[in-house]
Amino acid sequence: MLCRFGVNAPHGLRDYPVDELRMSWYQNYVTRLNPERPNGMDFIQTIRLSQTGADSYGVVPSTAVISQIAGSNPGAAWFVGNEPDRKFYQDDVEPHVYAKAYHDLYMVIKAADPTARVFAGSIVQPTPLRLMYLDKILNAYSDKYHKAMPVDGWSIHNFVLNEASCVAFPASDCWGADIPPGIDATEGLRVDVQDNDNLELFIEQVERFRHWMWINGYRDTPLYLSEYGVLMPENAGFNPDFTTERVSQFMRSTFDYMLTATHNEQGYPPDGNRLVQRFSWFSTDYTAFNGTLFDADSRGFTGLGLAYKEYTNAIQETVDFLPVRLMTPVVPLYDGKPITFTLTAQIANSGNGLAPQSVQVRFYDGDPNAGGVQIGETQSVQVAGCGKTAYASVDWPDLSVGTYKVYVVVSSAPESLVETGEALNNNVLQQDVLIIADPVYLPIVGR
Repeated sequence: MLCRFGVNAPHGLRDYPVDELRMSWYQNYVTRLNPERPNGMDFIQTIRLSQTGADSYGVVPSTAVISQIAGSNPGAAWFVGNEPDRKFYQDDVEPHVYAKAYHDLYMVIKAADPTARVFAGSIVQPTPLRLMYLDKILNAYSDKYHKAMPVDGWSIHNFVLNEASCVAFPASDCWGADIPPGIDATEGLRVDVQDNDNLELFIEQVERFRHWMWINGYRDTPLYLSEYGVLMPENAGFNPDFTTERVSQFMRSTFDYMLTATHNEQGYPPDGNRLVQRFSWFSTDYTAFNGTLFDADSRGFTGLGLAYKEYTNAIQETVDFLPVRLMTPVVPLYDGKPITFTLTAQIANSGNGLAPQSVQVRFYDGDPNAGGVQIGETQSVQVAGCGKTAYASVDWPDLSVGTYKVYVVVSSAPESLVETGEALNNNVLQQDVLIIADPVYLPIVGR
């Protein structure tokens, strides 16, 4: 199964042949104690919000149920809210209220399951107007709790929709995403219906959001594009029409882009600096909009479903192991006695498989290709693709004063998939480790 590909399933997976799509995850906008997981597929828990007063919120399900679900599903991913920036039709929560809800729910989930991964956002589309909405959330969180908002990952939807206030404009001109609650504006992105599958705007929005993550200190968190597609129905009088072939081409083009788009400064380091880690097509069978992959009556594929299947079945499963960072204790002070401390490396897999694969990790004192000596025993960890990480550690005894050049080297374990091509070029990480005898204290100079 391919870890990047997913689907939105408003009615659940029913008995659709989802295994033939090779997708690995889905959401259906609710929480489940025992979610359906065909072939080990990931289910994303989604908490729904509502604003009940100027500074208060409601949550579905209750926090007691959320705690129970989190405790019973260790390591699950959670989306806090679904389109909280969408008035009337979705969660419709002002930024300061979202900040409060996120804080409370984050604490509830982590108390029940410290390994849970809590995702913020799930905005309709990352336009400048909606990034203002997120800025207000971050500012409200910082003002209230005196720290940055803790986020294990960000979730966005990425439609291309008009932004105009239905209060300020007539109904014929305010189609689309309206204005986020708590934003003092009457319009934002202005597009035509025909832009709903505009690939350039789609790409622009992804890159805008990754830049926003970077400038706000969230580069080292994954990005899930958790809902997108073409909403304009086929045979609805649009000219040109949003035909199956037209929407299929948009699907293929977005797949091509998200599988390959990287940025050396703003991408996610454990995933080879990719911009997007996982993405989800809308939808399985929601026929009010375009994009359905299955026929609800026959339970078979639609033309779009066949296009999805053809695309994913042409992809070869890969692994790409890399050491992301080396962690050591605070610089140790040598007092005449040999020092022992622990080296820990964060290991990632930017391949495309859902199943964890074995990787061997070796630590060296000096370049292993120039006489470096291995530190401790070879370690083995299991790491799934899409930028998932694991940690390997060794104890390093009998050290004295000096600067040491430590190397971390990773390689496929015999039973795992074999790395090929460019994946072999990122298997080594080097870092200097310093041990000193006399500390140096520098004065603090102010003005």
